[in-house]
Amino acid sequence: MRRKLLFVVNAKAGKGQIKNHLLSIIDHFVADQYVVEVYTTQQPRDAARIAAETGGQYDLLLCSGGDGTLNEIVNGLMKLEDNRPLIGYIPAGSTNDFAYNLYDTTNVKRIVAGIRHGRKLDCDIGRFNDLHFIYCAAFGAFALTSYETDQVYKNVLGRVAYLLEGTKHLNTLKAYHFTVKYDQKTIEDDFIYGMVTNSDSVAGIRGFGGRNVQLDDGLFEGLLVRMPKNLFDLQQIIASLIKLDFSSDLFYSFKTGAVVFTSEEAISWNLDGEFGGKVHTAMISNCHRAVTFLAPEDEA
Repeated sequence: MRRKLLFVVNAKAGKGQIKNHLLSIIDHFVADQYVVEVYTTQQPRDAARIAAETGGQYDLLLCSGGDGTLNEIVNGLMKLEDNRPLIGYIPAGSTNDFAYNLYDTTNVKRIVAGIRHGRKLDCDIGRFNDLHFIYCAAFGAFALTSYETDQVYKNVLGRVAYLLEGTKHLNTLKAYHFTVKYDQKTIEDDFIYGMVTNSDSVAGIRGFGGRNVQLDDGLFEGLLVRMPKNLFDLQQIIASLIKLDFSSDLFYSFKTGAVVFTSEEAISWNLDGEFGGKVHTAMISNCHRAVTFLAPEDEA
């Protein structure tokens, strides 16, 4: 019996280059004995809706877009209690952080070959209150950069755009006072930035999310950056971020399967590069091996 494939395409993601590959991609999977249906997203949250409504009817859900599109797909599939299809991800955004965990290439032909002939890779998914994220939940200085950076600006500069936009916030640092609880530990402090991740790459920077990250170990990597008290502290934070060395007392780093952030004011959060809402309490937990990707045999 021929298998069923739903191909969800965000044709506006990144520079729109995926349009040049669509027919070839479809042809490959038809040759692999899939019945292929194609859906092009029409508006925000469209990918989440189609994944939730029809995802359980397919053997493979192929997704082309940026991290935000993939986030929508996963949020939709997490509404299905069972019969979640395998996921094939063809990155087409401006930064594509999560793709670095799956592939060592940006070549579409090689990525498609990896999906067609590769292995199954289980992946943890993060729960953020009533939402889900794939690789990063963040607040603070650099967390604002993704959804405040214009799409055209992102397309031209890619990962540099995130960092350049972030430097604007360093000039007017805001302290976020949180009580953070995980694994019977409690931290209360003022922070300029914090993130809970499950990815080697964040904001286009390899190693920012941690080292030797395992996508299916049931654990997140946490990083909190304290509010600098003076210019020297600020310079040390910037130097540490450049070197990816978080050993000083200006940082908290930890691994955990669940963490709760509470604050008196409602704080804006970023989930996989998209606005995740303003909340007083962020309850983050690990959904262990919730979805399965197809990835090359020799990657991840």
